[in-house]
Amino acid sequence: MSEYRLVFSAALVTAGCLLVSACGGTPAPGGAGRPTDGTRTSSAPAPSKPAPTAALPTPGAAGEIPDAARLAELALQPGETAGVREDGGSTHSMDWIDGRPLSPDELKDPCTAMWGLLRQRGAHAAVSQTFDTEEPGNPTVNYLSSYPGTDAVTLFGRLRTALAGCPSVEEDGRTVTIRYEDLDTAGFPEDTLRIRVTMTDAGSTGPAEVIDRIVTRIGACVTDLSALGTEPYPRVSEAPVLRQIDRLRAAQGL
Repeated sequence: MSEYRLVFSAALVTAGCLLVSACGGTPAPGGAGRPTDGTRTSSAPAPSKPAPTAALPTPGAAGEIPDAARLAELALQPGETAGVREDGGSTHSMDWIDGRPLSPDELKDPCTAMWGLLRQRGAHAAVSQTFDTEEPGNPTVNYLSSYPGTDAVTLFGRLRTALAGCPSVEEDGRTVTIRYEDLDTAGFPEDTLRIRVTMTDAGSTGPAEVIDRIVTRIGACVTDLSALGTEPYPRVSEAPVLRQIDRLRAAQGL
């Protein structure tokens, strides 16, 4: 199976199955204090967040790295974002993650590094959460992962470098184009990226699929919410991401 099909599958996760999707943005010159490697800044106000319908989590012990069970508790709860399943069966441990950090040779190749980092390589624990929605822009999947020590910070530095070095790849007759930007809207942590993956078939004049993704670091944790579709091309809603950020901040006492 090709890397982008493994990382950016076009089907929802169901129990026992996995989806990795992505979300979008268009690169522009970086703003003050930001890299000039294809990122940009935004001064747009934060979108309004839905009223919370679930209590924020109790903070854990100082320095604690959440395991899979704890991450499942920290995932978005029913009512906190449109489309979350309320049957209690939409969040499960990503037992397939590769806990080994990327090797120096893997890090040298930007595309290999990018796919690996987006697959939670080196994570301490990770869970996935599926969303039952047909509305463009509503998230279809949420990944939560935790990292030991300062690895979450390191991950973001490496991810920016990898994204800048892998603007496109050819996979199974498709051109996969990757664009990204720093998301500087109020309410988001400094380490927040919006990524757009556009997949175009050979000879086609328009995209076959577009995947929009917001990836953000909160302390030792990373959340990754995605929307995917054809036309109208998705731009994942920021409101559920902000609700997830609230939960991770509260749990870590940030």
